[in-house]
Amino acid sequence: MQPIDRQEFAAGVRWWQTKTKWPNDFHNGAYGVLAAQNPDGEFLDNWWPDFLRRLTRWGALRPLSGVDVTGLLVANRDGLASAWQQACAPVKDMDITGVTWEQVRAFPEVVARLKPTKSGSPVFPSKFCHFLLPRIFPVFDNAAVGGSNTYEAYFNLIKNTWVATHADLQAELVAELARLVEDDGQSRLYDGFPMATKITELALIGRRHA
Repeated sequence: MQPIDRQEFAAGVRWWQTKTKWPNDFHNGAYGVLAAQNPDGEFLDNWWPDFLRRLTRWGALRPLSGVDVTGLLVANRDGLASAWQQACAPVKDMDITGVTWEQVRAFPEVVARLKPTKSGSPVFPSKFCHFLLPRIFPVFDNAAVGGSNTYEAYFNLIKNTWVATHADLQAELVAELARLVEDDGQSRLYDGFPMATKITELALIGRRHA
């Protein structure tokens, strides 16, 4: 597996900052909000509207409507809760380096039922899962990264790329991303910020958009 290099990471940061309208804090502020709203397996009606609005803003629903996805959420609510308890609750305080796809796959597989696609696109399940456990589930965006036709493939690409990167460089990039987040001036770095998944995502963006 090809490890991260500094040039890829820097190129990914530049692309994020100049080619998108995504926040310069790399969603740091959003992660604190999402953690406070995390239903911890209780996917009830009062939690869903704000979560649905975020999924919509992140372009996760197209071409379905919010009504369509809401209906599928209701139909699969018990399955979501069961999969969360089985796959996510035991590892929710860990990050992607400490889990395998086999351990957590039950949850994204149920999530995928809320927006079924012929291609098995990873976009919707990755964003849904990332909002709940960002340190475990990496987010996938076709324009940014592309290239993965299943969420399992993308999850393992993120995990194995990070693991293949030397620990000294990992530490340097963690410090650099923390500086970039706090230089934005909006907030201090959130304690649960998903460093491994975010740094690797940026490096893969840089690898594609060098």
